[in-house]
Amino acid sequence: MRIVLVFFTLFISASVLSQKIIGSVMADENGITNRQDKAIFLVVEKQINDTAFEKLEYNFAGPMISRASFKDKALTILNGDYADYHTNGYLATTGHYIDNKKDGLWYIYNDTAKAITEYKFHLDSLLSKIDMDSLDKENKKIKRDTTGEIEASYKGGNGKIGSLISSNFKIPERTIALHKDGSVKVRFIIDTTGEVKEIAILQSVEFAFDEEAMRVVSLLKKWSPAVDKGRKVNAYRIQPITISF
Repeated sequence: MRIVLVFFTLFISASVLSQKIIGSVMADENGITNRQDKAIFLVVEKQINDTAFEKLEYNFAGPMISRASFKDKALTILNGDYADYHTNGYLATTGHYIDNKKDGLWYIYNDTAKAITEYKFHLDSLLSKIDMDSLDKENKKIKRDTTGEIEASYKGGNGKIGSLISSNFKIPERTIALHKDGSVKVRFIIDTTGEVKEIAILQSVEFAFDEEAMRVVSLLKKWSPAVDKGRKVNAYRIQPITISF
């Protein structure tokens, strides 16, 4: 059994895990079940704080189906980040709700998590729609000035990151029992102070593996932030973690 770490940094200008699980159920096509051998889905509820809750829906032995944020413990008022996933585990949709209404930027991704459509909403009213492929083609025609751009960096580089993840990553018992190896890709933001923020799953494998991958990524503290034209900016990083049995 071995853990393989692969690194990929995505530099993008852009405007940890203090959660607890408060409930989980297994379900089949007829609803809640106590039989693991019949379970098709796993539903997990988390409490972020007194006014923020999260519901995760997973294929029982596979990748995430959706992740939704709520403002009430009864999980009736969508409020905060939302995401759903393709059957191969890659991100399919992201967006934000305010009191059950879509607000801000929403993105649709293809089955490799490449953004293909951008929607802008204000309280459920669609303000704009952009074809990202067409936008990319237009941007490629324009020579971009990269002068003064510096990617976010970690003291010790990828070698230090690999060492920290390898020494702290604990393969979950559930992952071992399911014999569910593969690659989880964790996406996060390094903010202008060098802190890790907004940790989320870009590619899911199964619940316990995903959770452990996010936990160890949250341990990567104190980065040197990205710089664009002399100004510190937020930057995305994608951190894959691969388990091979």
